[in-house]
Amino acid sequence: MSEPLCGTYYPSIDAKGRMSFPNKLREILGPEFYLCKGHEQGKQYIAVYSIQAFDEYCNKLSGIAGDIGSAIRRELLAGADKQVPDKQGRIFISQLLRDHAGITGDVTVIGNYNRAEIWDCAKYQEDSKSIDPEAYKAALAGIVL
Repeated sequence: MSEPLCGTYYPSIDAKGRMSFPNKLREILGPEFYLCKGHEQGKQYIAVYSIQAFDEYCNKLSGIAGDIGSAIRRELLAGADKQVPDKQGRIFISQLLRDHAGITGDVTVIGNYNRAEIWDCAKYQEDSKSIDPEAYKAALAGIVL
């Protein structure tokens, strides 16, 4: 991946899980990329990684030892899905991943530096409103743009 993923997009998704993936993100991710379960605590989304970033992610997962490491890899990687967008830039999101992200209607796709994220629109709006403004300000206090 040559540059950070950023931006917010509102593509349509049909009842079968087909969605036009944003061109700007496809250009950065490359011709193939992976969809997998996002796993931040309390958040429901689908993580989208370039081939290289997914390999790095898998290497980090393989570093989790023991039975818990096996269980985590089994849970997160069993639902992972390699995507090759068609000529119109459409991808297919499996029912397993749609269920994980709680996608029931419209979606929001965002760039989040080294990955993209696919959210149910309502869940993304709810998550965005849950950020404490004071914690937000404090976290950015030392960063000058």
